[in-house]
Amino acid sequence: MESLVTFRLFAVRIAMMLTVVAAILVYALFGRAASIGLLMGGLSGTLVFWVTARRLEKVARQGSNMIVSVPPTWRVAGLLVFALVLARAYTLDREGLSGLIAAAVGLFIVRIAAVVLGVTGLDLPKEEE
Repeated sequence: MESLVTFRLFAVRIAMMLTVVAAILVYALFGRAASIGLLMGGLSGTLVFWVTARRLEKVARQGSNMIVSVPPTWRVAGLLVFALVLARAYTLDREGLSGLIAAAVGLFIVRIAAVVLGVTGLDLPKEEE
């Protein structure tokens, strides 16, 4: 159970760092609208990941002989947050769509952080020899 909490915290920290660094780089390369879009996408993706991970921790705490799932209302709420962020990012740059594209990329930053953690095992405690 503790490993789920550690994984969630590490994934969120890495995602937040990647979002800020990427937003600074995008601002220098593509401008303000793309940078704001990336920040909006990165923050909303991390927020939805946080809520989903917390819900899964509660499911994991319950007995193993029960069939329990995360209520679909949380998934719908997460998709609604994504839709609102993408709609707002579209208004940042309606001609070039740089804000929309950057926000879509930003939504995946937390997933990239989770994959990196899963492959490398950086969140796992070090084994003593």
